[in-house]
Amino acid sequence: MEITVVGGGPGGSWAAILLAKGGHSVTLLDPQAPWEKPCGGGVTFRALDQFDIFSGSLPRKKIEEITVFFGDKNSVKVVPRRPLVIVSRKELGQALLSEAERCGVRILNERVTQLQLDKNRWRVTTKAQTLGADFVVGADGATSFVRRSLGTALPPQDLCLTLGYNIPGDVPATMKIFFVSALEGYIWSFPRPNHVSYGLISRSGPGRTARAKELLTNFIAADLGHEVMAHAEFYSAPVPCLSPESWKRNVIAGDGWALVGDAAGLTDPITGEGIYYAFRSAEILAGKINRPSEYSKAIWQDIGIDLARASRMYGKFYTGQFLGADFRKRTVQLARRSRTLRQIMESFIEGNQPYVSLKKKLFLSVPAVAWDLVSRRS
Repeated sequence: MEITVVGGGPGGSWAAILLAKGGHSVTLLDPQAPWEKPCGGGVTFRALDQFDIFSGSLPRKKIEEITVFFGDKNSVKVVPRRPLVIVSRKELGQALLSEAERCGVRILNERVTQLQLDKNRWRVTTKAQTLGADFVVGADGATSFVRRSLGTALPPQDLCLTLGYNIPGDVPATMKIFFVSALEGYIWSFPRPNHVSYGLISRSGPGRTARAKELLTNFIAADLGHEVMAHAEFYSAPVPCLSPESWKRNVIAGDGWALVGDAAGLTDPITGEGIYYAFRSAEILAGKINRPSEYSKAIWQDIGIDLARASRMYGKFYTGQFLGADFRKRTVQLARRSRTLRQIMESFIEGNQPYVSLKKKLFLSVPAVAWDLVSRRS
């Protein structure tokens, strides 16, 4: 089968690699890959364990400690059972493209301008040429051209804003996550090889970009001083954050086409994490490429159910109250005194705690948390 993959990020590159290994003729189109992104570049345990691209020589920073803050007076330290990994998205992208070339994928630095189905064959048009394909994979991000052309674009209310700065220098292997009462999102500080990534994710909307940029700049200045901004490199990008209603009508495949990663809306609406879902959706598609009608159902069962649950929990997490205060504030305060709650936070940050079982786990942990609190007091 001749397959065209539009988009050279993690999902598109991994799909191209797996499809080429499966014996298909694959062309990958992207006008700018590899690129950097404002995301922290954190790789969860399940991604590290499941996808062999991370077992190679990809440059990484191992994270041995995570500090979660609420405001400037409440914080808790979490020590993962084994180090988390932070990578540069540009270096990850380059590693994937190099592997794709090794597997025989044809990579063209061109932008797709038109998709047209002609007698069960796709005509994929760029400014330079027109290609033929039996199947088209859309892996071109939250504002996907493939999605807009063949399905339905994600509406503005299903997009979050991410922006960030990469600042040169070596910093301790400590990840920081900041929650602020007025911010429906969070700020992060992720050390990477040779630089540190500061970023922010929040719901998009009129005037929010300027306010978010100012808030992030103030956090960086408080941490490192104003002078570092002279060497900071700015990035910004939209990411999907689907509402519960949008998950019900999220069309990610059709006759001769399918979406993966951000283009399919497969991002955690609470954390904004998408690397695992990009790889996993590419893997599922490669396994279903000869039975594409099964792809959407497989994605829903494997990924969608859990992310839809996260979407329903979003409001409680960011704007809910718990014991008379902000839910995030109370969680941080209690986790400082409860080893049980810290372990749940560890599992959540590591990517090993599904949303579908989180509520039950928290409920069953109430006696242990209460004992922790009583023991600390005594």
